[in-house]
Amino acid sequence: MLASMVAAQGCLLFVAGAAAGAGVGTISYVDNELRATQEVGMDRAWSAALASMQDLQFRVIQDRTVKDATGGTVYARDAKGQPIVIQLIRQSDRVTEIRVRVGTFDTAANREIAQLIYDKIKGHL
Repeated sequence: MLASMVAAQGCLLFVAGAAAGAGVGTISYVDNELRATQEVGMDRAWSAALASMQDLQFRVIQDRTVKDATGGTVYARDAKGQPIVIQLIRQSDRVTEIRVRVGTFDTAANREIAQLIYDKIKGHL
């Protein structure tokens, strides 16, 4: 019994350690929004987000797209007129949270496009 308790504690410590290391580089999908945190400064993440929109030929809505030192939001539309929102949130000088939302509803197709956008952003980092 003692051996199984020690083994169980070791597993719990491993799980807790893995959870503590999660964060930078991990991706989650919450409420029709892909969320990831990258070890990259805000300005570089901003340039990568804009470059991804150009690569994918999405139309950026210039008068709604804004950035400051703490974050920024890129608004765009795809060829079908579906809204795309990339939100960047400065966590520190070298860490930025990237959020990508495609469309209004949480569908497999919207998740695929959000992942495609994120992959393009990451490719420019």
